[in-house]
Amino acid sequence: MRPVKRSEIQRDRRDPFSGLILPRLGKGRYRTLILGDGSEKVAVQTSALAASLGLRVLVADGANSFDPYLVSRFASRKGLSPAELLKKIWVARAFTCHQFVTLVRERLEPMIYPGNSTLIVLLGPCTLFFDEEVPGPEAATLLRRTLAQVREMSRRGVPFLLGQSLSDFHHRREFLLLELMRVADSILRLEHSPDSLPASPWKPAPALVKTGRILSPLQSRVGSPVCGSQTPLGGT
Repeated sequence: MRPVKRSEIQRDRRDPFSGLILPRLGKGRYRTLILGDGSEKVAVQTSALAASLGLRVLVADGANSFDPYLVSRFASRKGLSPAELLKKIWVARAFTCHQFVTLVRERLEPMIYPGNSTLIVLLGPCTLFFDEEVPGPEAATLLRRTLAQVREMSRRGVPFLLGQSLSDFHHRREFLLLELMRVADSILRLEHSPDSLPASPWKPAPALVKTGRILSPLQSRVGSPVCGSQTPLGGT
């Protein structure tokens, strides 16, 4: 699969999702976090766009939110084969936080092939850790191990897109959300409709495009930060 070209990204600027991460692909050490209801949907649609431009897309789903119909609709709009586009997106789901740790730390890196431009997408990276049946200290330790792997792979040039809904967020697990924010180079806050992408860059970087009116920062809700083919966990 050939690497994506900047000229192709420019031609697709009419699609607002292209501005979330694709202009910085290839520069390395870039991690974009989308927060808010509908963020996983935006991340899936961005995955479809990346795959259509020739990237290898690896999706680790911790929120059971990968919707293949979003990819199919994207393909139909672009005049592409939905089945062929889905084949270019590798998806694995985790159903416990322990499975998600294993998925990110052990399963993703072997799927990165030399010579291919790769985008890794994490859907709901905090969702399984919000489960209060998992003790807080254990959840924090596991999430930090997961995010350490994200940082390490990013340092080696792999870009990440993370989509985290706040629907399952509980204030007693606020510390987990803050850990997730620390790992991001840039944060977008979605509000209202994810289709129209009214959002504000809350931890901005030059790669982010203005996608709508400026909204109240996420700080007002959680406080200041300290700063395809579908495969189950055991599948191929």
